[in-house]
Amino acid sequence: MTAFVLIHGAYQGGWIWAPVAAQLHAQGHVAHAPSLDGCGERATHIRPGITTESQAEEIAQLLFHEDLNDVVLVGTSSGGMVVARTAELARERVARLVFVDALVLKPGETIG
Repeated sequence: MTAFVLIHGAYQGGWIWAPVAAQLHAQGHVAHAPSLDGCGERATHIRPGITTESQAEEIAQLLFHEDLNDVVLVGTSSGGMVVARTAELARERVARLVFVDALVLKPGETIG
């Protein structure tokens, strides 16, 4: 059994991963597809200060709260940046990173 955490991109929510999460569950894996603060069903949580860093901290907290280890982090679109930063914050819990049509920045690179 592998634990997957599936991270959506901009203007999306965890719901985009529902078919993938269902397939993973059917194969006996654990799959979490949270909506990040300010997105999806958590759009009402929008506030100043939501950043890639704060979203990565959310996901790192999920890994610790759920006691997930050897996690496969999967990100699409801007979720790629969240996945990359989460891996830095919780490296002892992350086994692999998967980027699906994702935005990944080089060290020191910014958007805009």
